[in-house]
Amino acid sequence: MTIEDYGALLEAQGYGCAICGTDEPGGKWNTHFAVDHNHKSGKIRGLLCGHCNVMLGNAKDNPAVLMAAARYLTERGID
Repeated sequence: MTIEDYGALLEAQGYGCAICGTDEPGGKWNTHFAVDHNHKSGKIRGLLCGHCNVMLGNAKDNPAVLMAAARYLTERGID
């Protein structure tokens, strides 16, 4: 990915994380959004803040785990 590609993708995402929308990359050492990609195909999926990037990594990119986490939060209340 070139710097121009990165800039175009960030603009297309509204200058924020593709998941949570924050405009802050997150963390002391994260000055840029992470380039998220499919680890099997190498295809770039989007730019993520540090928190969302770690979340996907901790879930091992498994949609079932992430959906189960969303159900857990919904059922048990997030307020």
